[in-house]
Amino acid sequence: MRKRWFDFHCHNILSTPPIQPVGDDLVILSEVGNRDMIMYLVAVKSFYSYLRRGRIVLLLDDDCPADQVDTLRYHLNPLEICSVQKIHSNYCPNGGTWERLLSIAEKATGSYVIQLDSDTVTTGPVPEIAEAVNANCSFMLSEWENQSIRPIEEAVATARQSDSEHVQMLAEQNFDKLSEFPQLKYARGQSSFAGFARGSFSIARLERFSVQMQRLLGESKWRQWGSESLASNFMVANSPLATMLPYPKYASYYPDREVDFDASAFVHFEGTHRLKNGLYVKKSKQIIDRLLRA
Repeated sequence: MRKRWFDFHCHNILSTPPIQPVGDDLVILSEVGNRDMIMYLVAVKSFYSYLRRGRIVLLLDDDCPADQVDTLRYHLNPLEICSVQKIHSNYCPNGGTWERLLSIAEKATGSYVIQLDSDTVTTGPVPEIAEAVNANCSFMLSEWENQSIRPIEEAVATARQSDSEHVQMLAEQNFDKLSEFPQLKYARGQSSFAGFARGSFSIARLERFSVQMQRLLGESKWRQWGSESLASNFMVANSPLATMLPYPKYASYYPDREVDFDASAFVHFEGTHRLKNGLYVKKSKQIIDRLLRA
């Protein structure tokens, strides 16, 4: 019901002007579910209205309704549409957005790639993103203030203080068994919004990491939801010049945090908290009104 409430209030995104892509050196990539078209259009149009750069690549399910595909083509054309079902690796899990990370690895061989989730809204200038693209510097969305990419042994020590059975925690506890330890780095950021520098990693590197983690954790555990997010964080953290975006200018929304999210330029409205307190709808309607006046 809350999802339908969001679509009802934000349906006017379909009345905003189509994106006019500028340049070909940057890829803005998203995997979009069949029920998330309105959310995604708010995300990508709000982001593009400030960055004004790059071409759009979209991962869709084969059963995405034809009218939705036509709508997306109209609003985002020219864009590249890829089938999620046709993306596969023998060495990485299927599903759980692993297809998205595999696509990023393929595109990052020749372009800077920004991964943008559908449940995000950009409400202000994002010069840090333009600077990262220009410098070919990977970035990650922070979870808290003054977070930084640290030597990986610190992540291991912190994770071992927890008795959580979550795949991400178990993976972090075993980082010291990776073949490249201890020269590696890590940060527990958000994969919902991330930048991957051109040439920063490859499918072969991603597959090698996945094989090692599966051997350490077991196949069933490594295939659980969350392993792709951890792999994304790992690839960003071990990219040259990688950085964390300043928090809370770029933030994920948690209703219980004492943060002025109205002052944020970019907010990720994650799952459980997405539609609490009406901030997601409020932010989305504000950007839609601005786009309608443009």
